[in-house]
Amino acid sequence: MSISQTGAPRINGSMLSKFQGKKVVLLGNARNVDSNGTSFMLQTCDNGEVRVNLSEPLSEYVGGLIEVLGDVTSPKSIQCNHYILFSKEQTDSFDMDMYNSTMEVLSKFPQHYRLGVTETE
Repeated sequence: MSISQTGAPRINGSMLSKFQGKKVVLLGNARNVDSNGTSFMLQTCDNGEVRVNLSEPLSEYVGGLIEVLGDVTSPKSIQCNHYILFSKEQTDSFDMDMYNSTMEVLSKFPQHYRLGVTETE
């Protein structure tokens, strides 16, 4: 199942507290992987800092643009269930400010936008 098929809402870092205990999709730039590879920091599209915790140590380099599907465990952390790394070219050309503006519009007018696609659709 791809992240787009989860039905989880896409959010920015400032929205985490509203989704505590829920599954979300969070996009940002990965950095500061801890030495045992079980967590890293994510700089979100609104310049927030979120700790991404992993069930198992990373088996690959993680840096640049990454999309995380996980459960919000606190206003500043998420338990990762799945992630997608983007290429350096995609990272370099991605407009983080535009993405953040989109997240804000989706949040303000949820009645006009579907937040996810379920498997039955």
